[in-house]
Amino acid sequence: MKIPSTLPITAEQSRASRFQLGLTQAQVIEASGLPGYKLKQFETGRFVPDMPFLEKLRDFYHERGITLDQEPPTTPAKSAPQAVAAATPGAAIWRPAQRMVLYVREDLADTDLMKIFERMDANDARIESIINDRLDTGFLSNYSEETEAKSRELFGAMAENYLLFRQLQGRNILSAVPASPPATHGDLVAGFFAQSPLAELSTGDTSPPPAADAGFETEQEDAA
Repeated sequence: MKIPSTLPITAEQSRASRFQLGLTQAQVIEASGLPGYKLKQFETGRFVPDMPFLEKLRDFYHERGITLDQEPPTTPAKSAPQAVAAATPGAAIWRPAQRMVLYVREDLADTDLMKIFERMDANDARIESIINDRLDTGFLSNYSEETEAKSRELFGAMAENYLLFRQLQGRNILSAVPASPPATHGDLVAGFFAQSPLAELSTGDTSPPPAADAGFETEQEDAA
């Protein structure tokens, strides 16, 4: 995906704008009608959505009185943090930081990338809804059938998110053809993942990923 040199809005500007307006991500998503998974991934600073999304997000803040500085971003001098804060609303809570980033495999289409992010967010939502449920005891076992079913769903969602994350990196840690009947835990997990709507995106590569130079990006993080 080709990224233009100047974006309608940056991840830092989006976070600062929300802070100025006193809005959470969930409130921006609901009020703007924008896809939630795109906003969440964008504001991490490690993902750039499509231009129509960025333009609509920029316009959303503009309509609420936020003016975004369109000058190319520069690294502020360490001796003048207050000057940066005065120039950009909300900038006082951000500061430049060097941080390791992970890169997505190049052969993954943008549409498939969105599908993975959307599925992972849906799994996160289901995990959050189950994780605080109480454990009910069964009549003849430690746990009731409902509790055991929810536990399987919980750990299944966790496992699927981990496998999808590895897919983003171009690595499939499971056997392409699991044994039948299952002979290992890997076979059980592979059989479970085969039921995922995104199983077709599997790379089939079970070898260790090639060594690569660590990439660093300059992004903004909360000031202490």
